[in-house]
Amino acid sequence: MSEEYIVCGWDSEIGNFTRPMTDDEIAQVLADRAAAAVPVVPVSVPMLNARLALNAAGHMAAVQAFVDEMPGVDGEQARTYLEYAQNVRRDHWLVEGIRQMLKLTPADIDTLFITAATID
Repeated sequence: MSEEYIVCGWDSEIGNFTRPMTDDEIAQVLADRAAAAVPVVPVSVPMLNARLALNAAGHMAAVQAFVDEMPGVDGEQARTYLEYAQNVRRDHWLVEGIRQMLKLTPADIDTLFITAATID
């Protein structure tokens, strides 16, 4: 265990710690810190990971159909991006279009990006 967790119970009368922390207390401190940690939404993730996250969430077929049906230059760019991009950025216009088409919240997209970042 980390040295910063070895003692607790500051006693102001003696100006010292009264006892070492128990393993359960240390575990609780670590659990509290983990629970308080806010996940960071990555700016970009590998496109493979994004596609895998969409598959896992059951959205990939709808995304593919949406992109396949897009007309004109935007459609060509979207299909090229989806097929050949190495990374996908959270702020890309296609991500916002997909979000709206799937009727997802921005937080839902953030969760997909966080999930994609954890795929190895």
